[in-house]
Amino acid sequence: MNTDKKYIIAELDTILNSPRFRARKVIKLFLQYVVQETLAGRGSELNQQNIATKALGKPADFSPVYNPLVRIEAGRLRKLLQAHYATNDSAIMITMPKGTYAVTFLPGNRPEHVTPTIVPTSISVGLVPHVTEGPKLALNCQVLDLTPTTATQVCHRLRSDLLLMLNRFRNIQLVAQAQRSDYTLNLDLQTAGADVELFILLSHTLSDELIWANTLRLPAQPNQTDLAALCLQIAANTVALHSGKILYHWAQYQQSLNAPIPAHHDALVYYLAFLHDIRYASFRTALTACQQRLQHFPEDNKALVILARLCGYDHVLQYHCVEQLETTWTHAARTAMKLDPGNAEAHSIFAHNRYFLGDHALCRAELEIARQTNPFDTSIEYLYGFGLYLTGDKMAGIHAIQTLMAISFPQPDWYHVLPFLHAFNEANYTEALALAERIQHFGYWGEMARCVSYFRLGQTERSLRELQDLFQYNSALLNSQNSDNRSIFSHEALKKVLSTLQEIKQLIII
Repeated sequence: MNTDKKYIIAELDTILNSPRFRARKVIKLFLQYVVQETLAGRGSELNQQNIATKALGKPADFSPVYNPLVRIEAGRLRKLLQAHYATNDSAIMITMPKGTYAVTFLPGNRPEHVTPTIVPTSISVGLVPHVTEGPKLALNCQVLDLTPTTATQVCHRLRSDLLLMLNRFRNIQLVAQAQRSDYTLNLDLQTAGADVELFILLSHTLSDELIWANTLRLPAQPNQTDLAALCLQIAANTVALHSGKILYHWAQYQQSLNAPIPAHHDALVYYLAFLHDIRYASFRTALTACQQRLQHFPEDNKALVILARLCGYDHVLQYHCVEQLETTWTHAARTAMKLDPGNAEAHSIFAHNRYFLGDHALCRAELEIARQTNPFDTSIEYLYGFGLYLTGDKMAGIHAIQTLMAISFPQPDWYHVLPFLHAFNEANYTEALALAERIQHFGYWGEMARCVSYFRLGQTERSLRELQDLFQYNSALLNSQNSDNRSIFSHEALKKVLSTLQEIKQLIII
């Protein structure tokens, strides 16, 4: 029998578009995924957990012990395939025997020499995964001591906690085997007096390039607070959205290859590229990639989260690129949260969407949910502090940001925006200027912060120079009347900045 991949794909498309399957979204995703994995040689690795999380959009903490979804859908799929082939001729039959989730390809009752008509569908174009995927990460923990010590117990506890922590991050995929990973996080532990010393190495699997290394210590009998603090620091340096070295390196690596970026990667790749090079051009590229992805896969929850985030940046940076900003932002945020309720980032961006629309109570509630869902994500913690500040709890907000920034990890310079606003609003202009000097790569914010700080410190000439640079960035910044993409100065926290800018502007008019 001819098992050429194109014949199998053609048969899959025929099934997915047949009357029995056409309206069954879950069954179609199930079948597409198991065919894809079987063709890739991973049929023996299919199980309820990876089908639920990779194909059916369930959260990483999905438990087949308590939720029989996959078993039920597998039974339905087998019956539907049997009914399909009872009334349809085919050169190849796709079946899923009982006792396995891998599919088999059997000879059908139509001559093989008949060339199939391959009609790509929005569900299964080239068997592209229906959800945007990030890099694969493998975790290895080992003890260097020659004989069993307390380090052995710490190693087991730490590995378990790290796996649970990493599973909360949707932009990476955990894999068990290093040879199937894009990156490997190695932790070597050894006894060091009354402590346990950890040697941490993060490497790119394909090139063996060292991405990050660090040495940390834990007490020989660490409590849960000790382990949580360690997990937080590791996450901030490896997988967190704003600072994770895995994500940044992966995005750069994907762009460096002499090949098109895979369709299930490009939305995330270009979004990460924008976060590390915040410019109008990189924003447009990220937005276009995300919108194109959602045209083909409108329920790609990761792409929806990215689109919602980009809507937020469109407002904060006043790019005015997203059409019908309020509607687009709300739809993307709501849908992403509905598709993946366990996604902390979806709750976080929905919270800021609610703030944008004036619903401060729901904003605060969603911020808390996001934080509880993933307390190890420094990106979410930053937005949590910012949200508290903007909704009126200024001291709690600035405290959250200051606590976060005390952690050792590579912080984007725009993390200084909220501390600047707080210092300026409290009339601590010298401190405000020092913070403003650190904001160098966040649209007009650096120029604006320095402009008002210099003015309040009596340095009018330098203030006017910054104002000129500010107007070169966006000449209409102070008089935007677009009700759908509201002026950034509609926020209470920026009222004092706005009034100061208007004072400075009067000097030019005079």
